[in-house]
Amino acid sequence: MAKAEKREEIRRLAVAASSLNVREKLDKDLDAIRVRLKESLNGSKNLLVFGAGNCGKMFAHFAQAEGYTIEGFLDRNADNISQCMGLPVYKENDARLSEDFRKNTLVVLTPVLPDAEKYDKIEMHLKSLGYARILNMRYFLGLRFMYDNTVFVNRVADDDRGAFVRELDVILSAFDLMADEHSRDLFVTMLRLGAELAYDIPAQSPGTTQYVDVNVNFRHHYRHFVDCGAFTGDTLSSLIQRHTVERYFGFEPGQSNYAKLSQTADSLRKKLGQAVLFPMGVSDQNEFLRFAETSDSIGRITETGETIVQTVRLDDVLKGHNALMIKMDIEGMEIAALQGAKRIITETKPDLAICVYHKASDLWRIPMMLKTWAPDYTFYLRSHFAGWLETVLYATVPMQEMP
Repeated sequence: MAKAEKREEIRRLAVAASSLNVREKLDKDLDAIRVRLKESLNGSKNLLVFGAGNCGKMFAHFAQAEGYTIEGFLDRNADNISQCMGLPVYKENDARLSEDFRKNTLVVLTPVLPDAEKYDKIEMHLKSLGYARILNMRYFLGLRFMYDNTVFVNRVADDDRGAFVRELDVILSAFDLMADEHSRDLFVTMLRLGAELAYDIPAQSPGTTQYVDVNVNFRHHYRHFVDCGAFTGDTLSSLIQRHTVERYFGFEPGQSNYAKLSQTADSLRKKLGQAVLFPMGVSDQNEFLRFAETSDSIGRITETGETIVQTVRLDDVLKGHNALMIKMDIEGMEIAALQGAKRIITETKPDLAICVYHKASDLWRIPMMLKTWAPDYTFYLRSHFAGWLETVLYATVPMQEMP
């Protein structure tokens, strides 16, 4: 599709967004899931859920409400999780699961994995252990979000449907900022997701590794890395395998995740120049806010959170630090956090890796805001998942444009 055709598609999607009845569409898609599930079970009512995490539990609640019996969960971490939702958790090779049971009970794969190959490996492993009936939920519309409509609408669909039409000129300007054809293709794909809730379409950047190998010529080469939403240190581990890191700044407000982040940094001490860890979130204000951590260890700022965390402005805690690369994956708080780093961005032009999939409007509002602050930035979109999850906006100032 040529660039002009893509612009026309964007106009069509804006109109579609303004007229979409989100709740009606979600209800129809749930009906489609019910039909597919019934067809796959072929009359059986008994299920084993593979994965005792958040996705597995959401699916189990959905299936139980539909009248299916959950026999238990399969999970490779069963040594540490004996029960889930009051049901037993087994390892795949648990001797208590007989050959006949494995042959006749449907195993439903629920984890959210980045690509089809990883699902295929799980299926092959289960079949080698005698499990004959396996249903992969990645073929179902919407995956995990379909079992929690409120989460889907709030986190992905964007509450303000009229913004697609009102901000059409801004959307088109953001599209024009994308530096390569792949970025423009992803932009239209992601806009379709937000406009039409077409969450079943593929969107992936093959041959990339999130944050650390994305086919973008960053000018600071990862030497000083700011990890906002550091989680348990997964990005740090991946980073150290590929790049020399002189200074690492990790921000993680979740208590359990922060403890694991600290352990990860300790384990990498010999490979890491300097690590400074903050048990805090990042935002546009230095303040204390409510924070909720879900069962899959993903935390977010929310008024209903049970714990209190501190948020800080990067402009205040990273004074005097230059040549930075800033990564943000903070569950929809990206715009506020960038506003708290405005001085760093305008004065030092750090390399950026900003998640833009938590809110539909982040796709265009974030690059336009950054371009206003730092006109020299060049922008790239990359998607690191077999779906809309983990779509990241990368920004850098080309070497030849620097004084």
